[in-house]
Amino acid sequence: MSEISVYSVAIYPVLSVMEKVKAMKDELASVAGWYGSRNSKAHITICEFNVIGERELLAIKSQLLKLCTSEPPLDLTFDRIDVYENGVICILPDKESEIILKQCMKRIQQGMKVKLTHRSYNPHISIGRRLNHEQLSLARDLFMDTKVNLNFICDRIVLRVRVNEGQFVVIGEFVFQSNSQSRDEQLSMF
Repeated sequence: MSEISVYSVAIYPVLSVMEKVKAMKDELASVAGWYGSRNSKAHITICEFNVIGERELLAIKSQLLKLCTSEPPLDLTFDRIDVYENGVICILPDKESEIILKQCMKRIQQGMKVKLTHRSYNPHISIGRRLNHEQLSLARDLFMDTKVNLNFICDRIVLRVRVNEGQFVVIGEFVFQSNSQSRDEQLSMF
């Protein structure tokens, strides 16, 4: 019997944005010590699901390829930091980016032909998760007056698999191809 693996579909920002987020994570770790998502690369989670076996994984990859055929690149801006009492500090998109991201995420989630174990409804880039009260206070002091303006073109999604230690590793990229005819064909089927 095949083993169940946990997969995630996410958006990775461009390298320069990933490096800025990593620097923020490093800065937080220097004052707060280790914390949840400390080693996680900057990303925007779309969904998570379980897969049993290579055949099911190939079907998922095929679905993602088809879904990305009609998706256009997204011009995104993340411009504010927020701290939540549940132990999270993250970077949030501006209102326009939030709207287009939510629409894209919903289309991808609905197009997946697998039972999703997690759906992300609020796009964000985590700096830290599972912060205790003291770490949260340090994060608030460190970042609440920080100005951020992370702008990038999102032109792909990634498929990741969870490996040891709970970290995700990218196993596939799916580029947005802006083929509106493909979307029109899909809509005309209904």
